[in-house]
Formats: sequence, structure tokens, C-alpha cells
Amino acid sequence: MNVAIGHLRILLVAPESETVQGLARDLFLLDEHIETTICHHASAALELLNAQNFDAVTVDLRLPGDSAITLLSSTQARFPRIIRLILADAPDDAIFAQAAHLAHCLLPRPCDAGTLYEALADTTATAQRMRDPALSAAVAGVLALPESPAMRRELLGLLADDDIDLDQLEEAVERNPAIVAKLLQIANSAYYGSRGSVTSVGEAVSMLGLDTVRGIVTSAHLFNAMPARTQQDLPVHDLWNHCVSTAVMVRRIAWHVRASANINRAAFTAALLHDVGKVVMSLAHGEAYAALCRHPEATARPLWQEEQRLFGHHHGTAGALLLELWGLPSSVVEAVALHHTPHRTRDGMTTPLTLVHIANALVHNDTPGAGAEAHLDFNYLQRLLLPGKVALWQSALTSED
Repeated sequence: MNVAIGHLRILLVAPESETVQGLARDLFLLDEHIETTICHHASAALELLNAQNFDAVTVDLRLPGDSAITLLSSTQARFPRIIRLILADAPDDAIFAQAAHLAHCLLPRPCDAGTLYEALADTTATAQRMRDPALSAAVAGVLALPESPAMRRELLGLLADDDIDLDQLEEAVERNPAIVAKLLQIANSAYYGSRGSVTSVGEAVSMLGLDTVRGIVTSAHLFNAMPARTQQDLPVHDLWNHCVSTAVMVRRIAWHVRASANINRAAFTAALLHDVGKVVMSLAHGEAYAALCRHPEATARPLWQEEQRLFGHHHGTAGALLLELWGLPSSVVEAVALHHTPHRTRDGMTTPLTLVHIANALVHNDTPGAGAEAHLDFNYLQRLLLPGKVALWQSALTSED
């Protein structure tokens, strides 16, 4: 991307106004390396994208009809590595939910140059670190994670009731990691003024409101990231069931280590999402990754080590890049990135990463045939003075079942 040499090209697509001209001018004043091209029509924007190289496109949802959605969708399909941002009004707008699935970041309108600049800096910095073109295209191209049909039916049934209890809704959402990821992406966007600070499903549901949650859930299946054939090699239901089991284990471990409420919430969310990188790896590496998933027993190495050997990165890294691009909190991103390699953290205290690492290993060791995929990192636990407690946790957790 051009940002690697200090230059960033942005295409700003919005109805003609002095505000748009002022936004482009103020961006240049903030950083003279930002070059903004203004366009007022979706069709003309697509012509520019075909003819020139851009690092990011910012689309105002006030474009007439469904042209904003068409532009975002076309950009994602034809230029997946371009960062997509949207300028939005009220979240109850008919196209808000669709646009939220198509964008990497949501911004409020009117939007000041500082807010746009910060969003561009965050998203392009993440994109810049993805040196593998296939991984970069897969991460930037993911719109929504695939759902388990059973989980989706349960959630839609609850949302059909206008008098649904929010605690009940929160519990149902927590059993659907694909929706958790999308709701947290939106809640952590600049649109809601909380980029990188919302760590729990409860916070996200309260912030977005029932109508927005209903719109996101209802439309999510339209943006499923994985083709049906791919899901045969990476069964979504099994993937999400493991993530939910790991999150439940996190809560039980958090009680034993007396983790704070903030760490507990962030760890629970990270556990729900810790294996999303397997979806990204499947999209990035196709049949090669499918073959690995079909026969994981063919190697003596854990899956993540074989991924690293074959592709130069593993599902922890891939998932973290996606969640970072989506603006999730750094504590959640770190826990996802390092859940197999926690010794790489610089933190010497118990963090969400600690809980996710231990929970994932315990769940795998308790799953027939999956024990080799994850092992406890005793060098890391020794730094936290925790190794002697693991056997006690295993015994206590077993006795609770």
C-alpha cells in the first residue's frame, strides 16, 4: 500500500457540499502526505477505482438510492485490499445495517478531519502489516463471519419478540460468536465515539439498541464470508461450539484466579473469538488449508505450528489482524493473537490473554482427539507464578461438572 512510503490516497465519495471540500482540506492540513480525491457519484467513483490506485474509500450513505451499498459491495468484491469507511446518520436508517457489514469502520456525519484521520491511521496501519497478499485480501475482504444455522435460528426467534429481555438477548448473542464479532466492530467504531473500548456483548447491545441489533442479525447471512464447500472442511458449528466452550471455561477460571470484572469481560469476549482466524486462513489459502484441516492428525505438530510452517502465519495472527482492523480493544486482539504463544506478551500480570490461553488448553485437552492442538505454556505461567495452580484448577473444574 502507498502508506508504506508515507503517502496515502483516499477517495471520498459524497454529495456535493462545502463540508466535503472542507474535510479534504483539513485532512491535508493534518498530514500533507494524505491525498484526497473527491467524487460525487458512485458510478464515477468506480471508474476512478478502476483507473487509479487508492488506499481507502470513504462513502457517505446519503448518496441517492442504494448507490452507496452498490459502491461498497463492488469495492469489496473487486478491490478487497482497499480500506472501506462509511459516513452515516441515524442507525435506524434502512441501509445502515447493510453498510455496517460492508465497511471496516463507521464514522458519524458530520465527521471532523481528526476523527477521519484517526480511523484511517488505525486501519491502514493494520493493513500495512499484512505482507502476505492472500492474507491481506482475505482479512480486508471479510464482511461477516459464518454462522451456525441453529444459533442463527435461536437468535432470530428471540428478536422477533419486541418485549425481549435484554439479559436473555445478551445470553443468546454470546452463543453466536459470528454476531458477537460484528456487534463489537460496530460498537467500537468512531460512529459511537468508543473506538477500542467496548469489550463485552452487554455493553455493545446496550449501546446499539434492539433495532440496530435486529437489523445486523437479520442481514448477517447475506454477507457470509465462507462458501458452502469451504464449510465442509471447516465445520462452523464445531468451530463456534469450541469457542463458546472456551468462553464458559474462562468464566470459571476467572473466578478461581479472582480476576477483575474488566479482565473477565474482555477474556470472555476474546475466548468467543479466539479461533476466528481459522475462517480467515480458509479464505486466504483455500484448498491447501482445507487439506490441513481434513487431516490434522497427519502431522505431529499442533495445528497452529503447522499453519506457521506452511503459510508463514497461524490462525491466531490472522484472527487478530481481522479484529484489529475492525477496531476491537487491544486486550481482546492480543488474547486472540497470542492464545497459543502467550510468552510473547510483555505483560507480567494476569490479563485476558492468560485466561484465554489456559481455558483453550483445558478445553482441547478435554475434547477427544483435540488434545494435541493446544498445550499450556508453562514458561509463561511460571512468569506469573501460576504453574502450581493449574492442577488444582483442573481438579476443581472437574469436580464442578
